[in-house]
Amino acid sequence: MSSTDGPAPAAIGGEPTPESGVKAPPAPKKARKVFSQDNLLAHLASGGATTFLIGGVAAVVQSLFPIRLADSQWQLGVLANLVANGSWILIGLVLIHLASVLQPRNEALSQRLMLWRRLAVLAAVGYLLIAPLQVAITWIGVDTARNTRERVISTSETQLKAYRNAVMGAANFNELNKRLGAIPGAPPLPKQASLVPYPELRERLLLQLEKDETQFRQRVQTLRPGPNTLELGRQTARGAIASLMLALGFASGAEGLFGQASLLESLKLLARKAKGAPAKGSRLNGLRNQLHQEASGLHQQLLSFVEDKTTAQSAQMQFHPPVLQTEEPGPAAPPAAEDPAPMDDLAQAAIAQEERIIPPADSVSSLS
Repeated sequence: MSSTDGPAPAAIGGEPTPESGVKAPPAPKKARKVFSQDNLLAHLASGGATTFLIGGVAAVVQSLFPIRLADSQWQLGVLANLVANGSWILIGLVLIHLASVLQPRNEALSQRLMLWRRLAVLAAVGYLLIAPLQVAITWIGVDTARNTRERVISTSETQLKAYRNAVMGAANFNELNKRLGAIPGAPPLPKQASLVPYPELRERLLLQLEKDETQFRQRVQTLRPGPNTLELGRQTARGAIASLMLALGFASGAEGLFGQASLLESLKLLARKAKGAPAKGSRLNGLRNQLHQEASGLHQQLLSFVEDKTTAQSAQMQFHPPVLQTEEPGPAAPPAAEDPAPMDDLAQAAIAQEERIIPPADSVSSLS
């Protein structure tokens, strides 16, 4: 082959040479992931939901330690912490719903939503029980504090009275020491007291008892008679209302029962069934079924009417021409006057078809 034939072609399966003049196809560019506005909002809502949920649950768990199950103050603290941090968890649940609405085809997000909706059922029941628990624990604590105060005052008064009786009734130091030893919680006499003459020791003890009784009465007067019932009632009512609102919020976002959209709708359905009133959904279903039956009946009537008209048209199309008479027929009697009946579109169409098919009487007579 001569050199004038042009540049040599590229080898089969190899890369084109620069002399061949064939350009290699450009390398495919990596597709960049483009986020729409809905996708961006869904990702932000999902991230915010995770933050609120984890933060709220962590705050609730942290309030449990150290665990003191028998302490009423610990119990009230845990319940108050649950109510205070429940709003953050509820905001996280709302954000998960928002993210699922923005990205309804995201399977991972749908599974997360279903998991949190099932957990929201437990949260709704728990917050529904917090209100009576908080009221009960609060008033039990108030009664316990009052009983403890009265018991301490009564025990102290009894002990002071027994101490005075022991000093007044003893005739010598040994008898006094014996009587004081029989009183629970009474301090023993020091050894140096035996060196003091008993009448002087007795006077000193009585003066000390009077000082102790005076101080005790002053302390009792300064003590509060008990917690402020009005303020405590307000705080308990606020906590109970907050817990009930949180229960309604979680019930609205929780998984429903009996095929309902949410747990709140299920509870409404149960309430209607308990009262004996038909549910809203059942009334709508009944009305829908009734309308469907009426529509089906009208459809059947329309079909039968069309079939009758079609059969009549087919029968008139298959006609035989009339036998020609030799004599001219006389004038036909006018038809009896009848009130025109209202005709629908299908009946008018059938009559028009008949007029086109059947020849008029004057055309037949002209043939004869």
